[in-house]
Amino acid sequence: MEMVRIKFKDSKNDAVGFLELSKRVRVICLPDDTYEISSSALAVLDSLNISYTVVETEGFDNAIRKIRDTASAKI
Repeated sequence: MEMVRIKFKDSKNDAVGFLELSKRVRVICLPDDTYEISSSALAVLDSLNISYTVVETEGFDNAIRKIRDTASAKI
């Protein structure tokens, strides 16, 4: 599964986009209003005409490893 890290182009879209995504798919919230979702979830945003920018694309295993390593480093 391919994961994408996105940022919404507008703060108004941030709340609406997050809400609509969270109703349908798993959303990983990251600092600086950045979200990580599966690449197939981009179709949800496209169908609702919510503009976003893809910041990074990576495999699921790498995404989970980064989150796990970051969380354990703060302990």
